[in-house]
Amino acid sequence: MATPTQVPTKVPQEPDPFYYDYDTVQTVGMTLATILFLLGILIIISKKVKCRKADSSPTCKSCKSELPSSAPGGGGV
Repeated sequence: MATPTQVPTKVPQEPDPFYYDYDTVQTVGMTLATILFLLGILIIISKKVKCRKADSSPTCKSCKSELPSSAPGGGGV
């Protein structure tokens, strides 16, 4: 008769560090991509709108905003 020499011990199972919930990863990735895409479109549109508002000014051609040359109150530096 063959008898086991050792009793198998139960080792607690650790969660696999390389297991990913791919549904959650895909959902979060698509959400971030959509937000960044829309943010980019808004930035592009906002720059064009600023340039159209200042169409009569000479700075519109270069799309740069005019910086004030002096502080309020007439104290130019």
